[in-house]
Amino acid sequence: MWTRSLLKQNAKENLKKYYWSALGVTLVASILGANGGGFGGGGGGSYSSMDSESSSESLSEMDPTALMALIAIIVGILIFSMVFSLAYICFVGNPTKCGECKYFVTARNGDQKFAHLFDNYKGGNYLPTVKTMFFYTGEIWLWSLLFIIPGVIKEYEYALVPYIVAENPNIDRKRAKEISRQTMDGEKLNFWILRLSFIGWMLLGLLCCCIGQIFVVPYQLATEAEFYMCMRAKMLSYGYTTEEELTGGFDNGMGGSDPTDMNGGSSYNDPNFTNDAYNVPNSNPYQSNDQYNGQMPGVGDDFNNNNDNPYNQ
Repeated sequence: MWTRSLLKQNAKENLKKYYWSALGVTLVASILGANGGGFGGGGGGSYSSMDSESSSESLSEMDPTALMALIAIIVGILIFSMVFSLAYICFVGNPTKCGECKYFVTARNGDQKFAHLFDNYKGGNYLPTVKTMFFYTGEIWLWSLLFIIPGVIKEYEYALVPYIVAENPNIDRKRAKEISRQTMDGEKLNFWILRLSFIGWMLLGLLCCCIGQIFVVPYQLATEAEFYMCMRAKMLSYGYTTEEELTGGFDNGMGGSDPTDMNGGSSYNDPNFTNDAYNVPNSNPYQSNDQYNGQMPGVGDDFNNNNDNPYNQ
């Protein structure tokens, strides 16, 4: 079973090999709108009560026709801004986000090509990606209109969709959401807590004029890539999807190893990952069998009081 400390430890070990490349990827992705950057920001000014009063007096003295024209212009600008922002997110931000997800998964598997950021723009990948991610973004946005919370729930329910689309851009949009929904059942709160655990780093970044936050993003995304690999093992083990459906029948470099399967993962050489708790056959943490009666490998009376038990973190 995955733990926050395990995923973060794996992410830190992997980032040592490609941190500066990952930083460059996140900066470009943010500029293109994948991480709330690009055209997503907005500033505001503060006005004194005197400014407000003088503005209201000016408006009241305006000709009604001119006032209506001014209101129409303002509404038109707002509508144009919303349409432009939505179009930018759909045609630029979302494909970049999928490419960013692919980069961090392939990087932890040993392939740190910067060009993976733009894989969903290439060949026949672009339009299917735009289509699937449009409905993904639209559904979350519509649910957010219901007092925000339903939208947040949907966001975590569909958290795996960008990764799934990164693996197979041609997957049916309904299947992508269905796989994510089934896999994230029972994981949404844990994933929310995992993201929340980075708030300390983000606050520390604020002390450096917000610049420090830039350097935290690769760490968070690398950890979320580790989380996806756990969820990938889960969806395959539970039969929610198949390797062929997930990859589209092509080697996309996102297979790798389950971060919690320490017997088969050559990417992890930390001594803590080779203790007896993991030296058991069929150690897929999401695969139940008669030998373990449905429990996770290494969990039992022999390990309840053992500090080496990876599940007591």
